[in-house]
Amino acid sequence: MPHLDLRQSLNAISDVVNNRPRPLRAFDQIYMKTADMLLHAEHAGRCFNDKRVIFIGDGDAIALSVVHLHRRGFLESGPQSVHVLDFDERVILSILDFARRYDVADVVTAELYNVADPLPPEHWEKFDAFHMNPPFGQSNEGRSIEAFLRRGLEAVGPEAIGCAVLANDRNYPWTWEVLIGAQRYALKNDMVIAELLPEFHHYHLDDDPDLRSCSMVLRRVCYEPREYASSPLESHFLAEFYGKNNPLIVRYVRDKTNAGKLDSNDYYCERFV
Repeated sequence: MPHLDLRQSLNAISDVVNNRPRPLRAFDQIYMKTADMLLHAEHAGRCFNDKRVIFIGDGDAIALSVVHLHRRGFLESGPQSVHVLDFDERVILSILDFARRYDVADVVTAELYNVADPLPPEHWEKFDAFHMNPPFGQSNEGRSIEAFLRRGLEAVGPEAIGCAVLANDRNYPWTWEVLIGAQRYALKNDMVIAELLPEFHHYHLDDDPDLRSCSMVLRRVCYEPREYASSPLESHFLAEFYGKNNPLIVRYVRDKTNAGKLDSNDYYCERFV
């Protein structure tokens, strides 16, 4: 990581970490450890340099980390803009509040969205790159990963790249199975694996504290413009989406704290009709 001031960079990352809402384990919201967030932000900054990036979910707040570090001069490379889609209103409001307070609202935007729904038409093939960190897919043969990949691919145009954070650990054979499945899906959709940083991240994960993930960078090699054709996820994608006996039935997590400004940590779940 060239010319990185470790203390100032970690302090800047702590601004982002302190802004995040508490994770909800029921929805596989498991936060990346802080030092690994810094390493991943530096890597993502180089991958996304001067690109318009859409984040398909971002509980970890990598989008804010990259923009904040780049704006403050701690990263040499960074995106032109980032737009975050997430089903958790607490995440969306915390991003927008941070963007206002740290004067990056010209670069950072966010909106409420669930991958089970069609991609909003205004985002169809409008971005240069996508980033995703989906549920790891142990219990559903990687279908949760495929769902996020589908939305990412729908959102990007020619010469696009993608960065996927996926479970990858030699001590957990299932991680290799879902990783192979993700690579096959990407290749089927004209994306090649341009770079893979294996076993790159660690997590605050109570039941598997040693589980690691990789950063897989994809690059589009063929492109033909398509008419808008996004559709809802089929029912078999929703089963065990967040783990064993934990299907995708909640459309949005709704915030009741006014972006953390109220004392209560309450939230409620808005289910699909």
